[in-house]
Amino acid sequence: MVITAGFAVVMLVGTLAWQTTRPWRKSTGEIRVAVTEQTKNSNNDIRWQRALEEGSVSGGVGGNVLNDPDGLSNIADNVLGTLVGSYVAMKEDGTYTPAQGNRVAETVSSELRANISYRTYGANDVKTDPDLPAGVSAQAGVSLARMLVYRSDLRIALEPLLENQSYELDIFASYIDTGDKTHLVELQRAAEGYHTAIEKVLQVVAPKNALTYQLDILNALSEFEMVLEKMAMYADDPYAAAALLRTFSGAETNILTSFDALAGYFRSYTRT
Repeated sequence: MVITAGFAVVMLVGTLAWQTTRPWRKSTGEIRVAVTEQTKNSNNDIRWQRALEEGSVSGGVGGNVLNDPDGLSNIADNVLGTLVGSYVAMKEDGTYTPAQGNRVAETVSSELRANISYRTYGANDVKTDPDLPAGVSAQAGVSLARMLVYRSDLRIALEPLLENQSYELDIFASYIDTGDKTHLVELQRAAEGYHTAIEKVLQVVAPKNALTYQLDILNALSEFEMVLEKMAMYADDPYAAAALLRTFSGAETNILTSFDALAGYFRSYTRT
């Protein structure tokens, strides 16, 4: 529900823009989303966070590289520019109708996503047991007792996450509903909990055959931490917030996937 509400913000703005002008020719049924080549990357995805080359649709300024290295503050201008450009293109072609405008807004909202930078971890960041003897498989070289110690160590390291007793989207929704800044402080505190957990997991010595699982958890936690921080920072920007909600969904899935894979690693010992 919260994610749907977030995208509704973008769709609402676009819909209002379309409905200020009445159709003047019959629609051909074609959807025109006007995007310049500079607004797309090599994968043909729209670069919502690109800095504007000149001017600003909404009257703002280009992204601040120091304070906003990911360009989240550019999203509003790029979304509005795309909507306005689409409107102009359809008007010139004589294909504009309010229904077409709504469909363009829906297309834009479905493609909107924020890309954020976060610390990624590699094999050199994780402490592991000494290399296994030559000829010994990874599974055979790690005993059940060693796995149980590792599982216990990870459980302790991840305890800071238990302090986050409220679902992060509920916290964000509470701020949207009330405007009470204490909810943003709570969201930032939740991000700190993920950061603390990362630091503790980095101190856990992993069996060699658990290295990949631990790295996946670290990177998923790192991404989620940064998403929460950005959501707290850009909560008052409806375009960036809507884009971050889509990113939140993906980051949340990455956490669930990484922990599910780790659980499978632990379960494998009970089947042998």
